[in-house]
Amino acid sequence: MSYFARFLFVALTLFTHSAIADDSPKPEILRGFAAERLTDAVLLYDRAFRVPETGQYLDALRIDRDVQKGLSSTAATGMGLISLAIGDQIGAIADAETKAEITLSHLLGAHRPRFDTDRSASGWYRHWFDPLTGVIPDWNKDKFSTIDTAILGAGAAILGNHLREKAARLGRPIPRAAKLADDLVMSVDWASAVRNPKRGSIHLVFYGVEERPTKSVATIPFDEYALLPCMAARHEEIRGISGPATKAWRNRFAAPEDLPMHSYGEYTLLGKKGGSIPSHFTHQFAFHLCGDYARNPAFMDEMRELREVDRTWFINQRAPAHIWGLGAGSELTLEPDEEKAAQRYGVARLAKNPYGTASPAVMAGFLAVDEVDGQTDILSDLYTLWTRDECRYDYEGIGFLWRCSPYAPKEGVTRVEAIDFSTWMLGLATVHPALGLDFFKRNAF
Repeated sequence: MSYFARFLFVALTLFTHSAIADDSPKPEILRGFAAERLTDAVLLYDRAFRVPETGQYLDALRIDRDVQKGLSSTAATGMGLISLAIGDQIGAIADAETKAEITLSHLLGAHRPRFDTDRSASGWYRHWFDPLTGVIPDWNKDKFSTIDTAILGAGAAILGNHLREKAARLGRPIPRAAKLADDLVMSVDWASAVRNPKRGSIHLVFYGVEERPTKSVATIPFDEYALLPCMAARHEEIRGISGPATKAWRNRFAAPEDLPMHSYGEYTLLGKKGGSIPSHFTHQFAFHLCGDYARNPAFMDEMRELREVDRTWFINQRAPAHIWGLGAGSELTLEPDEEKAAQRYGVARLAKNPYGTASPAVMAGFLAVDEVDGQTDILSDLYTLWTRDECRYDYEGIGFLWRCSPYAPKEGVTRVEAIDFSTWMLGLATVHPALGLDFFKRNAF
């Protein structure tokens, strides 16, 4: 698409968007739309990403194929566990407890030798593995991933807490799936990820079962690895101790206003000291998966600023006003005058989004902010995308919004990454009457 064609498309779209703004859909229509899309998101995890034999979840879905192949991702399985909790709460998955048992029992080694995935000395999992056997690909045999294990643990915690609360409410015994979830969470020595409590540095990976660290592979606040000290401090609290993780959390992570900030126009945004502002899914993961952040009004303020900056960035790029979201996943590489775009994996952020890719999943990840502010702007934007058939996808009758180019929003990608797609589900859950942000405030670790 030529630059002139892009300009004309954007101009027409902006005009149309302003014209329909005065005739926005009623709140009950938007709420119904959000509820339908959440059900479909849960079903996509359950019917497409989930491998029924072992309950593990695929790293990515090919929507141009009927039969799925590929590796499972530890983080994807963590999000799969959350989808079971959400699906159970809204009545979309009738056998969520049974499915959770299958997933967790395999990860905890109850089905060896048929399914056996290695863990390190402190309980860390690897990033990828075969979904049927647990076998690790040769190119990943030496690495154990702290952040992927953390997302798995966060998913297990949310599921376990949900099932435990449900059992108490209904006067039933605690289900086995909840106990298995607790077992998984408590089987990891989370504090071992803290490299330097005073500095707040976190190990990204360990090498070998004996957990050889490296001098270079570590991170400091703030990025998605903030989930690790959050979980590690909570783990120490449950065990009745105040150790290095608690120190790192209190000194470097707990207070959003004390985290590294970057100026962006009139806003101050969370980022990494000496670095850049990370892609916004980073903040959304921390917000939904760490209970302390979900319950902290100061972190909500940061999310509010990020929402406005995200929208503004796309408007400044002459994108239509209803298409935005700086996230990650498959994207089209649209170049001037190209007849057909290639695809690649990209991570968009304020400092880098060369193809202007928009992420409705990240738009949805900010829905809790609108909900608290009594607004429906983001829901209206998502509804506009849906009704215009922009950024809209379908896989075997399950509909959802996913990444696209604002300049060619009807041209889609063929791959959906489970972990990057997850903020679509998490955000929609925060506006569902049976869930809301309280679901994460109560159940996140």
